[in-house]
This record gives sequence, C-alpha cells and structure tokens, in this order.
Amino acid sequence: METTVEKLEAMFLKSEADLEYIERRLKLDFINGEAANGCSTEENVAVMLENLKAIKAKHLLLKSQVKDIAEAQQDSMESIRSNFSKVMELVQHCQQASDLEAESLTELEKESAVVLGSTVPQTTGGREEN
Repeated sequence: METTVEKLEAMFLKSEADLEYIERRLKLDFINGEAANGCSTEENVAVMLENLKAIKAKHLLLKSQVKDIAEAQQDSMESIRSNFSKVMELVQHCQQASDLEAESLTELEKESAVVLGSTVPQTTGGREEN
C-alpha cells in the first residue's frame, strides 16, 4: 500500500510539471500571436488559461489529499506494528506462564510479521502434554 501512495505522489508531481508546461506554452502562444489572428482564437486561449487555472487548483487539492492519506497510512501502520508487537509479547508471556506452546505460524502469518517488522518467536508446534 505504501508503494501505491508513493506512485500516486510521483504521478502528481509529473502532472503538476505537465500543467505548468501547458500553461507556459499557452501564454507564450498567446503573447507571440502564433495562434491565428482573430478575436475568437484569443478568447479561446483566455478560456483555456482559465480552465487550466481551475485544473491546477483541483490538482493541488488532490495532491494535498494524497499527502494526508499517506500520513494517515503511516500513522495506521505504526499503530498496527505497535499493537502487533504487544500482542506477540502477551502471547509469549502466556505461553511461558502456562507451559504451553502455540502452533507454528503459517507461511502467510510469518510473511505478515515480516511486513509489520515484528519478531515472531519460533515454536515447535502443538501443545505440550503434562
């Protein structure tokens, strides 16, 4: 999920550069009169510049929202990691206190623990009989 947010941020940076280029190009075309002479063409360029300003404003809003989402995602992941680590410590403590061992983790559970950056105690699997 983090890579998706990073890709979105990169796309927003590229689109922002593209919008700035389009705006500069339209202004240059308007100033140099490269567009055909006539009132309607000048009006079209002016309308296009106004539309471009509106698009840039929406773009900035979306960029801000993506930044907020990325920050919220970071906060959520930190909270999940912290809670997961606490749960793993609690499980380990319960195992030691009761002289029982939990079943071995599945590969998916081990991968999840790695993604969360948590150390998972290795168990031999099954329960010990007294």
